[in-house]
Amino acid sequence: MVGGFSGLMGAIVVGPRKDRFDPITGKANPVFEGNKTLQSLGVFILWFGWYGFNCGSTLAISAGAANVAGKVAMTTTIAAATACITASILGKILEGHFDVSIGLNGILAGLVSITANCSVVNPWMAFLIGIVGACILVGGHYLLLILKIDDPCDACVVHGFCGMWGLWATGIFCTDKNVQYAAYPNVNDACGRGEQFGVQVVGSICIVLWTVATAGLLFLSIDKTIGMRVNEEVENAGLDVSEHGLQPVLTYPLADPNKGDQGGYAAAVSQPPGPAPMGAPLQGGIVSPAMGQPDVNQPQPVPMVSPGQQMQSVPMPGVQAGVQPEMQPPPMQPVGYTPQ
Repeated sequence: MVGGFSGLMGAIVVGPRKDRFDPITGKANPVFEGNKTLQSLGVFILWFGWYGFNCGSTLAISAGAANVAGKVAMTTTIAAATACITASILGKILEGHFDVSIGLNGILAGLVSITANCSVVNPWMAFLIGIVGACILVGGHYLLLILKIDDPCDACVVHGFCGMWGLWATGIFCTDKNVQYAAYPNVNDACGRGEQFGVQVVGSICIVLWTVATAGLLFLSIDKTIGMRVNEEVENAGLDVSEHGLQPVLTYPLADPNKGDQGGYAAAVSQPPGPAPMGAPLQGGIVSPAMGQPDVNQPQPVPMVSPGQQMQSVPMPGVQAGVQPEMQPPPMQPVGYTPQ
């Protein structure tokens, strides 16, 4: 929760990314969502590590602790899988298609929701906790968009909102028998009387208030001194360029289902000729982010030729000769052939 609500305050102070929201309608514009394969790899690494976090919190394997760890592994798995499926279905209903990113965030939402209560709830309860966690994820995602808060990874929703739900779910679903089975020193009926739920709610509110106040003060102090946001030129080029020294990556326009557009290269070559955007190929070269001209320091693409032929430009399908489309990938060389 501390990380989630700290991220919320950071997103508010920094403000939305450039062109994230339409200035007229206020609706969120589509953005590049990153590499789905790498996202999936990262989430499954987190999921695997979560067993060490939850099960390992028993801190022992003797005197029945291994049985508790096994139960924790079960509730953790059920909540994560249930939240993934629920979030994917909700995404399909709301967006009209399955979204890998929503499903992956659903896994994280389920893991966060079950962490506080993994040892004091029954497996069927973990199923319900995962479902509610996924609903909070999807609802929180659209809530931030309505409020025009640009949280690129929905970190606030996953860790903040779902983390709070996990604390509340502990008080709702815990049983005194499970608490004692998990070797907690509580020998009372706080769960049965509802007292534990009140403790969880008050504790979560204290965490939110403390985090919002301290994180907000920190980020506002930074913003008023050295600044929290890069200038527009650096933002246009991308922080990978300024912070990590990477070269701009050619990206294709996103698909627009309302226009019957499939996006990708097909959309790029079908656009009318125009000035090449920053970082896109220009006249067979790589555009310099700073000057908007071909960067002679970067390796230039080699035209397609076959052995015995002279080097000559080869028109690409769907592109008129002598016309440079707005975004066009460099042609590839024949496999196994090295130009002389």
